[in-house]
Amino acid sequence: MKLFIMRHGEAAPQQASALLGGASYATDEARELTSLGREEVVASAQWLKAHYPKLDLAISSPLVRAEQTMDLVAKEIPIESREISAEVTPSSDPESFASALLARLQVEPAETVLVVSHMPFVCYLVSYLDHKVQAPLFPTAGIAVLEIEPLAMAGDLQSMTAPPEPTHGHA
Repeated sequence: MKLFIMRHGEAAPQQASALLGGASYATDEARELTSLGREEVVASAQWLKAHYPKLDLAISSPLVRAEQTMDLVAKEIPIESREISAEVTPSSDPESFASALLARLQVEPAETVLVVSHMPFVCYLVSYLDHKVQAPLFPTAGIAVLEIEPLAMAGDLQSMTAPPEPTHGHA
């Protein structure tokens, strides 16, 4: 089965400068995607759809920017079952989540699974699933593609992809 681990798109900083007209967010959890972040996510979702036309299961962090990322992916790719999980936040334990997910997939098989989360969770999740890989840095809206064997409780990193650079107006 294929597991796609995706970092959310670019998000506004928690304390944006009022002089620059930026929004200010009281908490990290409330930060929203920027317009560039939305473009990144759509580009990555279109790449994913070109290779994998549907997702059986998608799991997102409850933080606003991750949910917004999932919403944009869902507009591009049909998702059979969509969940929000506090087990995939920036401070979550990737080993615990991976073990629970792989055990679940042994009894509830799926061909394609997407996890939308944050740094550093995403890089440690990849490294835990494929022990041959050092924890990779993820660009915003980047996607790691792993071939997973739930019974073996292990995976193999197949590729890492980043959204293409925007072609208009962003520095």
